[in-house]
Amino acid sequence: MEKWARFIFKGDLKFGKVSDDESSIVIYEGNLFNSPISLKESVKISDIELKSPCEPSKMIALWNNYKALADEKGLSYPEKPLYIFKSPTSFAGPNDHIDHPKNYDGDVFFEGELGIVIGHKIKDLDSPEQGKKAIFGYTCINDVTAFGLLKNDPNFDQWTRCKGFDNFGVFGPYITTNIDPRNLNVRTIINDSEIKQDYPVSDMMFSADEIVMYLSQNMTLYPGDVICVGTSQGLGPMEKGSKVTIAIDSIGSLSNTYG
Repeated sequence: MEKWARFIFKGDLKFGKVSDDESSIVIYEGNLFNSPISLKESVKISDIELKSPCEPSKMIALWNNYKALADEKGLSYPEKPLYIFKSPTSFAGPNDHIDHPKNYDGDVFFEGELGIVIGHKIKDLDSPEQGKKAIFGYTCINDVTAFGLLKNDPNFDQWTRCKGFDNFGVFGPYITTNIDPRNLNVRTIINDSEIKQDYPVSDMMFSADEIVMYLSQNMTLYPGDVICVGTSQGLGPMEKGSKVTIAIDSIGSLSNTYG
């Protein structure tokens, strides 16, 4: 298992491998997804500013992928993954502020999720085994959503609009490699004390490997692309001024303030 991060150090954007105790980062150069080279130089995490751990060409967000939430809402299980896209301008990282959208007075929801990070270019995969080989690692996601806009027009569900505002696609702080996502739990914690979500990734309808396979049959996926695998029970509105943390053991804790 390895953890990778991007960060600002002395004004420069860098990336590197996080130490086991998460106190420092060894700086690397080159391409994170293609044999990066260690500079054998480390920096303290207290001396850097963490950024989102990669730069995706796209972020794909699944809908209705957890059995518990589908059962609660009375939704049928889909035959293949259902998904939308989040705008590139929505991408944000650790400690970035989540603004309430202007000209919108409704609630803005948190959705704690696991994120898949693609490791190499793929298209038209034939099996989940190939999907597994294409996964570089996993990250934490807050798939922020202004649900009040979804049904704003009775003729068209506005998923892209309600999920695409600036800083609504939050991910990080790290990408963790070589872990089995089926053993993970996703927690959403408000103000470091109130647990709103705590659910097992194993409840997904489609496994991470299957998701990558199916999506590759619809589009080319590139290194660094992020797939939000969906959320489960407990999602809810954020209060202005609150701190929202998405925590997944073995990956890390992603915290942002809202409002």
